[in-house]
Amino acid sequence: MRSGMKWFCGALFATLAFGGETMNVSVCPVGRASAKAVAGAETEAAALFRGIDVEIVWRNCEEAPIGQEAADQHWFTLRLRDDGPAVRSETASTDMLGEAFFSDTGGYVADVYYSEIRTLASSKTIEPMALLAYVMAHELGHLLLAWEDKDLESIRMGWLQFGRAEIARIHRVLQTSAAPHPPSVAS
Repeated sequence: MRSGMKWFCGALFATLAFGGETMNVSVCPVGRASAKAVAGAETEAAALFRGIDVEIVWRNCEEAPIGQEAADQHWFTLRLRDDGPAVRSETASTDMLGEAFFSDTGGYVADVYYSEIRTLASSKTIEPMALLAYVMAHELGHLLLAWEDKDLESIRMGWLQFGRAEIARIHRVLQTSAAPHPPSVAS
């Protein structure tokens, strides 16, 4: 009984102490990523968003709604894949680590290419779990802000920072039920 009360009080305190926005995120492994790497990356990515007063609630893939229902619930799906992009344009970077997809029906879906992340991490002596976290945050940034690549140079430099205008936009997106619908795919 005592441990149940501690859990309840802790959950209540966390809810009252946190005054920001919340987003549901499912990381759906489609490949060989270890559960330990995924859990560590989720912790790191959540910390990046907590810094701008956004709490990520990690959910199971099986629970994820699709289409407009996902958009209305601010539910983001990150598909963690072993392969690379299905189609790579001539102008696409050879180190394309993820890709955000937008549709007219709403919803938030991005692919994160774990094999590409491992390859880049090993060539740059970067911890794959840390790079995975930043790529996850990067793709969530695309989905929230409909960013173009030129706005995300910071992630390529090894850090992620949102400006005041971007933070305000993120909060506005999460306060409404309308998902951003840019006309093109961002990566």
